[in-house]
Amino acid sequence: MEISEKELVREFEVLSFVVGDQEMAFDVDYVEIVIDKTDITPVPKSKPMIKGIINLRGRIVPIIDLAYVLGTDVDESKYESIVVIKYNEIEAGFLVESVKGVLRTSTQEVESMGSLEKYGEKSKGLIKKGDRLVVYLDVAKIIDEIAGEE
Repeated sequence: MEISEKELVREFEVLSFVVGDQEMAFDVDYVEIVIDKTDITPVPKSKPMIKGIINLRGRIVPIIDLAYVLGTDVDESKYESIVVIKYNEIEAGFLVESVKGVLRTSTQEVESMGSLEKYGEKSKGLIKKGDRLVVYLDVAKIIDEIAGEE
């Protein structure tokens, strides 16, 4: 049985946001909530990418500097929002400059970044939507990397 080209093209949604003046996105399946940046309680001796914790409806959520994880520089005063994700029972908030919204796309619009890949395995590719170029981040790889670093 042959698979038609239409069956290979899968549509999905991503949450688009800005970090370091670059538009990026996570799969909406992992996004729990987007909140305005709030007071973050620092945690002594935590990993450098962890800015601290917040109390989100009675749950303690670590807040991660996504720019640090991706190796880009961001003026911390530009952070306006926190994207809270959940992956394999791990809940974490990522600091972002601004949230653009939900973007409907398809596998056809995702292109591999190949050797130009600045973000290594942390990205699934580049979403081309009209004149927009959105770095499509891999939540699983980012969380695994953060959890694995000592």
